[in-house]
Amino acid sequence: MLRIISKLLVLILTLFAIFLGICALLGIQIYFPFNVAEGKEIPYHRMQSVRVAVFMTFTFYGCLYLINSIKEVFPIHFLKVFMISFGITSLIFSIKGEEGIIEIIIAIFYLICGLIFYLVSKPEIRKYFT
Repeated sequence: MLRIISKLLVLILTLFAIFLGICALLGIQIYFPFNVAEGKEIPYHRMQSVRVAVFMTFTFYGCLYLINSIKEVFPIHFLKVFMISFGITSLIFSIKGEEGIIEIIIAIFYLICGLIFYLVSKPEIRKYFT
């Protein structure tokens, strides 16, 4: 059941990412969840959250590489690390910037996605489902 939920979640996020990419090429700026930034910029705290989450993800994998602890990782592992980093940074920037309850709920959604990916990426679960 957890595997089905994670695959559905990845499918939805992938389709959303494709949609956002096409919209960006057409000059339409949309940010999660379906907010059109028509004539205005994407909120600063959202951009900072993505930026710092990328740094945190790079730092995580960089440290693993430097201590020779990294092996071949599955794409779900990257998604797990990024979504947890993104959830944490979104939560911090939302609270720090007093952005409101909706932004905090969105940050919690990112953390839940990361938790689901964490549970699915555990080695014993991967062996069980493959």
